[in-house]
Amino acid sequence: MIKLRLVAAAAIAAAATLLSSGAAQAYPDIPNVTLTISDATIVGGNTFNYKASADVECEWTVTYSEAVNGSATQTGNGKSLSGSYDTKVVESTFKSPIKATCKYDDNVPAVSAKIQTSNEVSPAFFSTSDAAKVLPAAIQTADASATITLLPKKGVDDNNSGSDLPDTGGSNLWILVLGGALVVAGGGVTYAARRRHTH
Repeated sequence: MIKLRLVAAAAIAAAATLLSSGAAQAYPDIPNVTLTISDATIVGGNTFNYKASADVECEWTVTYSEAVNGSATQTGNGKSLSGSYDTKVVESTFKSPIKATCKYDDNVPAVSAKIQTSNEVSPAFFSTSDAAKVLPAAIQTADASATITLLPKKGVDDNNSGSDLPDTGGSNLWILVLGGALVVAGGGVTYAARRRHTH
């Protein structure tokens, strides 16, 4: 008899565990939204590419407020969205955000509750209305963001003649001439010393 009760208690506990895990699976977590940038630090005036992705179907909105030659907002549908933005020319280092927002249907019906109050001492309570049973699933949002760092362009001037490295001094020709003279002098001293030893 005791064994039968233990088996029944174990079966009830197992059923409760299965039911509770099934209920937890009916409400998915927020999807994993990622935003990948081709290069987060670029020279202003250049273009960067992005890719927004998620593990659910999304209605995408990607916003970069500093965009030039096009819209600051790009949209699309699916599990990913790729695109590019042209950046503005800057005179000093400038940081600007880019944000990807995913609107998705989590397949969980929206709950509508109306508040009913009472003059009794008991507190107000919530009651789900009949209309809630026919409401569509709630639309949820999740997003990811990144920062784009724009660098100033290096101009072509007389000092560096368009090279990427700045000119840090004068001509280095005199070092080459001095080194050549030392090599010649060392060779002459060695030749003279050998002649002296042979005579």
